[in-house]
Amino acid sequence: MPETFSRSELETLVAQALAAAGAHPEMARLTARALVDGEAIGQAGHGLSRVAQYAAFLRNGRADGAARPAIIAEKPGAVLIDAGHGLAYPALALAEAEGERRARSQGVAFVGITNSHHSGAMGLPVARLARQGLVALAF
Repeated sequence: MPETFSRSELETLVAQALAAAGAHPEMARLTARALVDGEAIGQAGHGLSRVAQYAAFLRNGRADGAARPAIIAEKPGAVLIDAGHGLAYPALALAEAEGERRARSQGVAFVGITNSHHSGAMGLPVARLARQGLVALAF
């Protein structure tokens, strides 16, 4: 009989697996949230199926588990974030926050991410911004 997990339980299990493979706690948490959310919206290719692959990338150095995103260039309505060759989700979280903040203060915002790993279901941060009354595009 299949076992059923809550979203919270799945996020914890995925975060633990990624942390064991070398992701720092925030990277593991944000990545787990994104993968569980991807699975929940029916995007299995951007969901739990990625856990083993991401863990392998962390273990073999294809993704840097210690990477922390940093703003490397900015103007009032634009920002460029360096993901540091880590998993994309910490950089995406920073991009989402900076995009929202700058759009609210400037009327429009452009956010770019460089040196990132696979970005997953890009519709997730777009949908969160839309629920806050903003128009967002991701590509």
